[in-house]
Amino acid sequence: MNLVELATREDQLQVQQTPREDNKLRLEDRAAHDWYRFVLSFPAHLVRTYIGRFGLDQKHNVLDPFCGTGTTLVECKKLGIQSYGIEPNPMASFASRTKVDWEIDPENLIAHATLVAKFASDKLASEGIDDEGGLPLFETRRRTLPTLKTLPPDALKLLLTNSISPLPLHKTLVLLEALEENREPTLAAHERLALSKTLVNEISNLHFGPEIGVGPAKPDAAVGGGRSGASRALQTIEPHRARKRQAPVDIEMEKP
Repeated sequence: MNLVELATREDQLQVQQTPREDNKLRLEDRAAHDWYRFVLSFPAHLVRTYIGRFGLDQKHNVLDPFCGTGTTLVECKKLGIQSYGIEPNPMASFASRTKVDWEIDPENLIAHATLVAKFASDKLASEGIDDEGGLPLFETRRRTLPTLKTLPPDALKLLLTNSISPLPLHKTLVLLEALEENREPTLAAHERLALSKTLVNEISNLHFGPEIGVGPAKPDAAVGGGRSGASRALQTIEPHRARKRQAPVDIEMEKP
């Protein structure tokens, strides 16, 4: 069976009648897939649809030669189907590997993330910076900020101009230092992936519509304190608890 055989008139009519909203990630799929996704990633239920149409089960192997951030691999693992992924993009490959690693303990992850967030928040407070951003309209006097951390010139050249404001960048670098100083090897990948998602979607000035661009500048943004920023993103680990059926996943970085 192949895609050509599936492309019957009935299938074509069904595709034509499917509302555009069905191409979005469904609420029940967000915990497993929303750690980090490309803006135009196909949704998880589409993978399940094709798995069902092809009649795939634990006797089969699935290869995704352009696995991106791992949607196909995660769905196969949930169903106990062994899968293999190939991905040349280092960030996407890292996201895929992390999203199919379900060996960590959720409580340990949340506890460690809370510890790191407090460590970073205390560091920022010692510099006179409130991670929650404060309420500038109600400040009685102008804040005097310390010399802000930034990226090396070569790294800055890789970013879209004005894609992140100076203060949120400084806070993010402080949080990264806190993660490194309190590094827990078994949790490090999930914590960094959670921060990556928050950095793109909440901390930076990036705008998706669906094209990637730069939106209005955010003078300030929370990065890890309280229930915001990376701490909130990390709590999606709970649905990754051990399941009855799990299949191995192999992801290879395609070398240029």
